[in-house]
Amino acid sequence: MQAFFEHNRLTLNFPDDLGSLEIRELSDHFEPLAQLVSLYFKGNALVTAEKQADRVLIFHLPEPVNPSDFEKQLLSGSISETQDTLTQSYISKIAPFLDKLGYSFTTTPASKKNIKTQHRFSKKLIDIPFFVDYKGASAEIFWLKRNDILIKKGAKLIADMPLNKDGTIGFAQKFAITLRQEQADSINDDFVTTADIHLKSVNEVGHFLYFAGTNSWLILKDKSGLTLDSYTIIK
Repeated sequence: MQAFFEHNRLTLNFPDDLGSLEIRELSDHFEPLAQLVSLYFKGNALVTAEKQADRVLIFHLPEPVNPSDFEKQLLSGSISETQDTLTQSYISKIAPFLDKLGYSFTTTPASKKNIKTQHRFSKKLIDIPFFVDYKGASAEIFWLKRNDILIKKGAKLIADMPLNKDGTIGFAQKFAITLRQEQADSINDDFVTTADIHLKSVNEVGHFLYFAGTNSWLILKDKSGLTLDSYTIIK
């Protein structure tokens, strides 16, 4: 891990494309971008409002990690088998670094500006087929349970894995490789599935089919073109 200190700002770059963490004074302005999770602290204790804090910890997440899921799981203090596998894997990889910093992630912040887009499963979705047609990947998909998404036999996977600019394999790609290895017996030499595949989340579906890199809630569409996002977003 690399660390830099400049203008009262400590930046920690996690290894293996795991993103970074900035620790800033409140006077140091920043823009709340989509892949940022901002948590406010008084000393090493998490507080519920910015006005109580003397510093802010800003997590810059790799693109495939959902900020809302990350924040929820990090602050819960535990990871269950029903939670998103990608987020589980990510937190487990950065946890050893966070432990060394001495911060306590035990209180959920109340600030509404940190709330990210959330989606909710409904039983009404069970019988609705959703389709993927993205960059050569194609599939018919059913969301059966909160943590059970079915990719029907005959799905086409993207064969060529995108790499980082320096030619290395990124975190998203490593996660996608793991998912494909788990289903290797059901993928033929043409990258077409030969059996139904069950995954746990929309995130996993995106990684499995096309190495993620986009908002999969907008990629999965019903036969009329309505996105899964429009069916499930919590407003």
